[in-house]
Amino acid sequence: MTLPNKVTVARLGLALVTFACLWSQRPNLYIAAFVFCAIAVATDWVDGWLARRRGETSPFGAVVDPLADKVLIIGCLIAFVRDPNVEVPSWVVFLIIVRELLIGGLRGLAALQGVLIAADRGGKWKMGVQSAVVLILLALTAGRSRGILPAPERGDPESWALSALALAVSLWSGAVYFYNGRQVLRRSWNVQKPAP
Repeated sequence: MTLPNKVTVARLGLALVTFACLWSQRPNLYIAAFVFCAIAVATDWVDGWLARRRGETSPFGAVVDPLADKVLIIGCLIAFVRDPNVEVPSWVVFLIIVRELLIGGLRGLAALQGVLIAADRGGKWKMGVQSAVVLILLALTAGRSRGILPAPERGDPESWALSALALAVSLWSGAVYFYNGRQVLRRSWNVQKPAP
């Protein structure tokens, strides 16, 4: 296994540990979750940089790298839904998950046609914005749970605004993916006649 792929696998492990810390709803583990998440976000840049610098891009990295990103972001958002320190709407998380499933389906259709849909600039912006949103929500959660920050106001406008931002960038980048992959979709719904 190449070094970039090892970094990617480590990020996947960090994503799972971050989720476990958040799910516990313990103030001390909230801080640990923030640290683990910040390290995981940093490795998202590191593994890509290493792969390009060392010429070690691989199919494994192309698949697992975005998967690790999704586990990190979606895991945190799911944990936030049940956390009393922030108010992340469950429907926002649902729509973000649906977007990821649809893009995964599009990539699967493309793969059947011998086409690889790699992460584009919109997808990278989406990951960057969602990472920032999750880190801010983690900071709010840690601060509020320890009394450093005031308890959320009714409706928690900060959490709602951050959730709306994460959803907006997710839907925007998803729309771009589907627009760019429209030929893949057109080819996929035509009946393939067997060769005589």
